[in-house]
Amino acid sequence: MQEYQPDTVIINQSTPTGTGRPLQMMSISDSVVNVLTNYGDFNGRASRSEFWWFFLASFVAYLITGFIDALVFGFELTDPTPISFILQVAIFIPTLTVSVRRIHDHGKSGWYVLMPFYNLYLFIVDGEAIPNAYGPPPTNKLG
Repeated sequence: MQEYQPDTVIINQSTPTGTGRPLQMMSISDSVVNVLTNYGDFNGRASRSEFWWFFLASFVAYLITGFIDALVFGFELTDPTPISFILQVAIFIPTLTVSVRRIHDHGKSGWYVLMPFYNLYLFIVDGEAIPNAYGPPPTNKLG
């Protein structure tokens, strides 16, 4: 018989089951799907894996569109980059929303996303393991 494994765990604390940090990290495909389906939703919290997998997927997409722009329109700095621009416009709001939700994971206002360097620190470190004003800890599951 397999032992019950909760979705989240808190280290050095005794709390009810179902609160705490996610036991597993989100996959890159789940992250992209979750961010794009929560398009424009600034409510809730985002885990580190959700944020950074989406960041990586966006970066790879920028590399690909930049390469396509260079092949089609030229390699000079003054050459147009319309495909990359369309991508930037398309994922600006999802990127902003996942960033704000990542800041919410620390129990802080989404306006902290405007603070250089401190926002990067908040993106990197683990969020609060307990429910805060922005909701329960993320579960890293779609839905």
